[in-house]
Amino acid sequence: MSPTVVTDLSKDGDSSKSPSVPKGWTAKFTNPKTVQTMLHNSTGLTATLELAEDQGSRYIFLSGKNYYIWNTASEQGWHILNVKDREELYTNVAKGKGGLKLEELPDFGSDLEG
Repeated sequence: MSPTVVTDLSKDGDSSKSPSVPKGWTAKFTNPKTVQTMLHNSTGLTATLELAEDQGSRYIFLSGKNYYIWNTASEQGWHILNVKDREELYTNVAKGKGGLKLEELPDFGSDLEG
């Protein structure tokens, strides 16, 4: 059994400019590589974790220059259209419902489909 790894991704190189993590979310991940692999397998995108819902099933990640949100419970994902950097991400997530403009990701497919 591999050891549990906890990583805090909330800090940029210049932490004085890093915004606060929005309430109800965390930037501390247990086994981040496992989560990033799951996100890749679910979406086909290379994922760099940004946020995880504290008591939920949603992850926000960066792929290339775009941000995405993935719900592991519903197995649905969305491209976040109105966020270009971490500061804007944290600000818009903190606004709650309506803070993010989303576009649903196409179905990545399943190995069980005929």
